[in-house]
Amino acid sequence: MDVHAPHQPVHTWRDFFTHLTIVTIGLFIALTLEAFVEYLHHRHLVHEARENIRHEIETNHEAAQKDLVLLQRNVDSQVANIKAIHELMADPKNFHGSIDNSMNFDSLNDAAWRTARDTGALGFMPYDEVQRYSDLYMLEDLVNKNVIAAGVQDFDAISSFKMGYDPGSLPADEYVLLLRKNASIQIQFTTLKEFVQQFDDHCVAELKR
Repeated sequence: MDVHAPHQPVHTWRDFFTHLTIVTIGLFIALTLEAFVEYLHHRHLVHEARENIRHEIETNHEAAQKDLVLLQRNVDSQVANIKAIHELMADPKNFHGSIDNSMNFDSLNDAAWRTARDTGALGFMPYDEVQRYSDLYMLEDLVNKNVIAAGVQDFDAISSFKMGYDPGSLPADEYVLLLRKNASIQIQFTTLKEFVQQFDDHCVAELKR
């Protein structure tokens, strides 16, 4: 934005106020146009952020629906493990079952939310809308952290079988440890399933808006 001095000399107050009015109007128009361009830019930024976040919530809703099924399978697997460990303890020589510690989970995404935050788009959205998104993604973060914790705990549960003993010849306290670890994982998966259900409920509520 450039402001130039008058090309002709100013001789009277009328000339002075005429030039002042012209400059003032010019500055006003320039500032108005600049503000309008900024407004359009912010509006586009918010629109794009909303579209990306909504698409991400739809994707996460689909993933959460799959995860609820997978987590129930994980819980059922731990129930089967506990039953198998009891059978192994009762008759280790004739045990023909199996103990399976594995975990399946469809990951949840937050790239659109982080992009909206980093580009400043959230600053141009209504407070209530940003608060809803924030609550949703805080719950997603809680889910993701518990997924990692459950995975580590699940894989750690097979440590008793990695000590070089035959599964039917473990020390007595190792069988109890196996039971405790698998029962703990069952609780972890059940809790994680509740978190995913809460997250999915939030997704559904947001998609209905």
